[in-house]
Amino acid sequence: MEGYQGRYEPQMYVAIFDDVERVPDALDALRQVGVTDEFIQVQSGVPYASSILGRPRVFTAVPKYGLVGAFLGFLSGLFFTHGTAALYPLYVGGFPLYSVPPSLVLLFELTMLGLLVATFIGVLVESLLPPVVGKRVYHPAVSDSAIAVFFQTSRTLAAEARKALQAAGAQEVTEVEGSFV
Repeated sequence: MEGYQGRYEPQMYVAIFDDVERVPDALDALRQVGVTDEFIQVQSGVPYASSILGRPRVFTAVPKYGLVGAFLGFLSGLFFTHGTAALYPLYVGGFPLYSVPPSLVLLFELTMLGLLVATFIGVLVESLLPPVVGKRVYHPAVSDSAIAVFFQTSRTLAAEARKALQAAGAQEVTEVEGSFV
């Protein structure tokens, strides 16, 4: 995007809505103008499902972090229950070396601990790392229960996009600094 100059240079805009029911129509209007979904971002204070807002489903890597953490927790539980007994065998009064019922508790606890820690790390990685390009975009009205639709387009399409969003019920459509793509 750095190679574009003048009127074709992409700019970031934000449209503020007070009602969630107007957002799907506004997103459809943006698509009709020529703004694709990869250049649109919707922010709200309430976690609306992507299907409610008329957005494609958003995929995240957090469940993969959780599965890896659960697997590593299970392996560490196996090591502490059966690996330790194999490394340091201690036979006591006819009891078995590997006792399953007590080890199930430790296996469960370490599996859940690995899942929780890895999920927490995954959420931090996905939400707190700086974006690859540009600054994070945010509008203070989102904290006051408004819905912000950020979109990035060229200056030639910006006038059409503004008219379409205002016709869809946007309270304001302004140019902002930043980038999310």
